[in-house]
Order: sequence, then C-alpha cells, then structure tokens
Amino acid sequence: MQIDRYDFELPDELIASRPVQPRDTSKLLIVNRKDQSISIHNFVEIIDHFNSNDLIIFNNTKVNPYLLNGLDSDGKLREFLLIQEFKDNKWSILTKKPKASRIIFNDDISASMFKDDGDWFLQFDKNPSDYFKTDGFMPIPPYLNRKSDSRDKIDYQTIYAEVEGSIAAPTAGLHFSKEIFNKLSANIDFITLHVGMGTFLPIKVQDVNRHQMHSEKFFMKQKLINKIDITKKNNGKIISIGTTSLRALESSYNMPGGCDKWSSTSLFIKEGFEFKVVDSLLTNFHLPKSTLLILVSAFAGYDLIMRAYKIAIENKFRFYSYGDAMLIL
Repeated sequence: MQIDRYDFELPDELIASRPVQPRDTSKLLIVNRKDQSISIHNFVEIIDHFNSNDLIIFNNTKVNPYLLNGLDSDGKLREFLLIQEFKDNKWSILTKKPKASRIIFNDDISASMFKDDGDWFLQFDKNPSDYFKTDGFMPIPPYLNRKSDSRDKIDYQTIYAEVEGSIAAPTAGLHFSKEIFNKLSANIDFITLHVGMGTFLPIKVQDVNRHQMHSEKFFMKQKLINKIDITKKNNGKIISIGTTSLRALESSYNMPGGCDKWSSTSLFIKEGFEFKVVDSLLTNFHLPKSTLLILVSAFAGYDLIMRAYKIAIENKFRFYSYGDAMLIL
C-alpha cells in the first residue's frame, strides 16, 4: 500500500484550534459498516447508540504538562518537550535546533542538554516533576499553530484522566461531559495506554508496510479481559473510546500473559488486520497520511472512511484533536 492512498485535502479553517464549549456540543458523524450509511448528529445523541449490555472502554491516561521553557547558555529562550524519563532525572527530549548547552528553567532547577547515540537529552539537577506540574504547559499538537496556554490544561485533558504519563491526550474522550459520562457509568471500564510519539510520527516511506511504529506502554487488567469475554457471550458490543484504547485492547489479545502488568506495544494496525476485540469505535478526524487514518480505514473499510471524510468536510466538521467526532458502528 502506498501512503498517497491516505491523502486528502482539508481547508485550513476546518482545523480546530480550540474545542467547542461545553465539551458535549460537538458534532458526531455516525458511520454504519453494516449498511454503509453515514449520518450527522450532535454528540449528546451518542448514548442512543449504546445498549445496556455493551461495554464502553476508555483510556484513563493523564497528560502531563511536559512542555517546558528554559534559557540556554546564549540566553536564548528555548522550548522543550519531555518524551521519556530515565534514571537519575534524565529525560529524552524534542527541541528545535538542539545543541549542547546548560539550560536554566528558574533559580531552583536547571539541566544539561546533550546528545547520546543520536538522541537528545536533558539531565536535570533534581527531579523536575514539581516544576513541570506548576510551570509546564500541555504539549498541544504543532498543527494548531499557537502556543499552549492555561486553557489547554483543562481543554486537553479528559474528565476521567487518572494515570499520569502521556505526552498527548486520547482525544476521542475529550468530548465527554460529566453528564454523559455519568449516564453511561454502569457500562464503563478503563485501560491505560500512555500516548507517545509513535502515534503521531509521520510516515516517511512510500510503502506503508515499511513504516515502523514506536512502542507505547499500556496496562490492562485481567478483570477487564474477563468482562470483555462475558460481554461478547451476552451479545454485547465492545466499544472503544479512541484509537489508543483500541490499540491497547487489540495488543492485549496478541500478547498472552500480558495482563495485570505494564507491557509495550508497537502494533501498527493497517488494512487486512483481524480485529479480535473491538466492535465499535469512537474517534476524531485524523491527519492525512497518518497511522491513525490508516487504523480507522482498517477498521471501517477504506472506501467508507474516505466517503465519511468527504461528507465531514462538505458539512464543515471540525478536524483533529480539538475537532468533532465519528462513531463507527
């Protein structure tokens, strides 16, 4: 498969830079795989498409404010995204035009920036967690073309976020208000997948099959596996809230003995993948030529997804992380 197969044109004005308020007033596109129908709704109508014997699974990862600002040795203000924590207060990072330097964040905390085996790191003088929780910003996607601000600390976090560790939000869950969440509470359970760079890194090869996914950590309880089995035996649907939940769920069924402990997955879901767990998927609208667009094409079928995206654009749906939603039945 060639990556150009997953390209489409999107008017800039449809890229949502802020979410709608309240959260549950976004639009919802219902895509039915059985009859190939596509219909436009309001997000609050989502509860009409779930049954009492369904199981709705959310990703309860929590986004940390891993975006930091500090002064380098030349007195230049630099922006750093913390990617992964290692021992002794060492973090892998992303930053523009990196170079070896001493970084001052404030009077109490500083770090050395250095390169090791092709990657860049910050070695902090002490644990930076207290600093980034008070002075850090949410790592919003770069295509928003603006600086992260205090509003994003609320907007870019699901209302049920619990387990710290993500550098990006599981954005399908951003649509849920407390009211809708509480109405569904009897049918809800959680997995945890810490969203990392692997979900968002661009595909740089023409042949999709040659793309290598970076791994992401996830945790799934054996009790949830048992609940999934019972739900399916009772003819209920497994509904995944977001592609991150789906990836963790499908990964767990490809890893015997992988429950009740942290595991890692580099699963790349593309057309031809055999889905063993998820029956329905709630997701946002994704970037062209992205692994996430490839995933939803694998789940719903390429032609149906391309038609759904065309309808969404024609009806001015809002795209990407802060945009509207699509429920694939």
